[in-house]
Amino acid sequence: MSSKESNEDRLSGQSTVARSEQASITSDVLEEKVALRRVDWHILPLISLFYLVSFLDRSNIGNGRLYGLEEDLGLKGNQFQTATSVFFATYIACEVPSAIFLKKLRPARFISAIVILWGVVSTLTGLVQNYGSLIACRLLLGLAEGPLIPILLVYLTFFYTRKELAVRVGYLLLGGALSGAVGGLLAYAIGYIDGLHGLRAWRWLLIIEGLPSICLGIFGWFFLADAPDSAWYLSPSQRKTLMHRSTREEREASAPSARILHRSDVLAAAKDWKVWAFCLLNFPGDIQLFSYSIFLPTIIKAINPAWSTLFVQALTVPCYAWIAIVYFAAAYVSDRMQHRAIFGILGCLISIVGHIMLIAGRGVAVPYVGCFAIATGIYVVAGITIVWLPSNLPRYGKRSTAVGMQFMIGNSAGIAAPYLYPTGDGPRYTMGHAVTSALLALSAVISGVLWWTMVRINKRRAAGKEDGKLVGLSEEQIDELGDKSPRFVYAT
Repeated sequence: MSSKESNEDRLSGQSTVARSEQASITSDVLEEKVALRRVDWHILPLISLFYLVSFLDRSNIGNGRLYGLEEDLGLKGNQFQTATSVFFATYIACEVPSAIFLKKLRPARFISAIVILWGVVSTLTGLVQNYGSLIACRLLLGLAEGPLIPILLVYLTFFYTRKELAVRVGYLLLGGALSGAVGGLLAYAIGYIDGLHGLRAWRWLLIIEGLPSICLGIFGWFFLADAPDSAWYLSPSQRKTLMHRSTREEREASAPSARILHRSDVLAAAKDWKVWAFCLLNFPGDIQLFSYSIFLPTIIKAINPAWSTLFVQALTVPCYAWIAIVYFAAAYVSDRMQHRAIFGILGCLISIVGHIMLIAGRGVAVPYVGCFAIATGIYVVAGITIVWLPSNLPRYGKRSTAVGMQFMIGNSAGIAAPYLYPTGDGPRYTMGHAVTSALLALSAVISGVLWWTMVRINKRRAAGKEDGKLVGLSEEQIDELGDKSPRFVYAT
């Protein structure tokens, strides 16, 4: 009986340990969910608003055009297009350095400071009196806004794993989509105060839309945290939980040297052909994004010139609402499946159909539906791409450099985009739609090549064909390999 009792005691003890371990795991999972929810509430709404006001302040010149900006400033020929595109000269110049050196700064303070700065510049743009002063303000606006998106994307990787990134970036991009709807509604409303205190509606538009940026920047200065380990809204145990998530989810990102900037990682990004492919992949999506955000009111106006300016502004709102709905659906499924390429390819193809509808469509219904088809792919193409790249680069130095390169090359599309839709090409704007369609087809091909390459590498690694690289290396040295490690699995 004593032997039987001993066995029963041992089994009982093992069961107790198992229940204790299971309870501990359940407790850790719950604490992680609570911590993640707090991070979501303290980061996502604010960065979405940052992107919303940044898009408002850069693209309100397009709405202002309908309220007499060109006539009041005496713009001639392509001067409006030049004023639009010159913004990107300074915009792209500061993207790589700001992304690389973000960790050497106070990320939260730096982000908030540039928001305040561009709000001041945007407000003062409403007071310009000639072409030269407009150009100066656009250059300064680009300098202030340029760092925002690359540093926000890198900033999000401090808090989230790659399995969570697409949806979170969706909240960021939601600001851009909503800015079109908000901008259209504001432009519609501000049209009714044209001439108030002697100022034309376009001046009121620029002044009013710049003020929220200043207020949000001041709020962010005190509200945002630099990283999980300094997040004031988390308990000590929650900070520790988030800090250790990278070890569990992605060993290559948890290596000590992977979290700091190394010159070798910067050079590795510049030498990796896949990084350059992602940069080229981003260019067509940004061409479409920038031209759509600036010229959508002009394109809709061309569908029926008899429509009033106020009615045209109102018709832009549903298009931007549709952008947000489609992207969130795609981002959610993409994160769940951990597939990126297929969504980008489908987005390109649907947008191409929309451009064809605007070229060939007659009447009102077909061209306007074409605007929605383009909207279906806009953020799916641009958004999924900017998530796909950092998801596959676990080392901070290479990731931040690559993200900066991607945005620098992608956003250089903003220099060319305004010239794709010259005034003389209306109402069909065949050149703009044809060039954008061709670039989107190129983007779909590049996505396919990257997808095929990464799937092939994953299969080789799963089959052990790259395990020879591990010979003689310690576990820490293996983790230091980053995306070159035979254990690393690319998100496709």
